[in-house]
Parts: sequence; C-alpha cells; structure tokens
Amino acid sequence: MYKAWTKPFITLFATRDPVTKGGERMWQKLVPGAAHQNHTKIRGAGHFVQEDKGEEVAQALVAFIRAN
Repeated sequence: MYKAWTKPFITLFATRDPVTKGGERMWQKLVPGAAHQNHTKIRGAGHFVQEDKGEEVAQALVAFIRAN
C-alpha cells in the first residue's frame, strides 16, 4: 500500500527515540510521496515526541500542509 502512495508524505522523528531511531530512512525510501518533502527530526524529543515537543510537531505539520 505505501509503495503506491504518491500523495505528499512527511516523516517527523525524534532524535532521542531509541525505539524508532533511523526508521525515517525506510519510510522516505519506501513511500513515493515522501520525495522532495521537508522531513523533520525533532531535536531533544524521545519516543513520545508529541508529548515532549508538541509545539514543534504542530509547527512542522502546519508547514507541511501549507506547502502541499
């Protein structure tokens, strides 16, 4: 399913998440819609990135929506 996803797709991963560390590369390679997007690493956030840095996550999502 994701290999055929051509709509815009963004990854937002935390830099201090030991569970998903490096996982963004797989999504960026697998999903065609991820090409040429402004993927973001949220610095200083852990596994619960939305709780650690919710405002930064929201800002990145708003920027993604506006750009697409």
